[in-house]
Amino acid sequence: MLISTLWGVTSSVMSLFYAGMQVMVPCLPPAPLSTAVIYTDEYMGSWYFVAAAAWDEDELKAFKNTDSSVLHIEKGADDTLTVTETSRVGHQCHKSTWSYFASSATAPFLFRSDYDTMALIWDGKFVNCTSCIIILLVDENEEASAMLFNRNEKTPDGVVQEFKSKMECVYMEDFIKAPLKKGYC
Repeated sequence: MLISTLWGVTSSVMSLFYAGMQVMVPCLPPAPLSTAVIYTDEYMGSWYFVAAAAWDEDELKAFKNTDSSVLHIEKGADDTLTVTETSRVGHQCHKSTWSYFASSATAPFLFRSDYDTMALIWDGKFVNCTSCIIILLVDENEEASAMLFNRNEKTPDGVVQEFKSKMECVYMEDFIKAPLKKGYC
């Protein structure tokens, strides 16, 4: 009970701090989507990986050998989200599944069930793409990457350039785009 109350107060303070930061740094993304919104049918289903950005090139190492990737998000048991990623690395297809959860005390943060990874999600309006989402993922090694996903297999170059530009504005200057040469699994 005390932890939940403390986290709720911390979340409120962080939200106010973030709002103040947006005034000083106009290229910061808008507030992340609330978990109540993320759990709606609008965000369930398949999302095609488009590009990723990070503060350090090492944080993009997982993307360097990946030709294509698709996330499938669905509602799991007990207010969790089940996220299945199918990716093509070389000629091999790989499949991974994780569970994420959120509560009113941890919103808008989503935590992987093993607590090793945290995610925040923004809608694509930030990069002028209504069919896109941006996921900021921070893993157990405190490596962070922002990933652009689209509902469609093809994303206009203008959207990719807008994503790259917005990420550079927050000093995420290392960038990689999915090559998409070998097709989806």
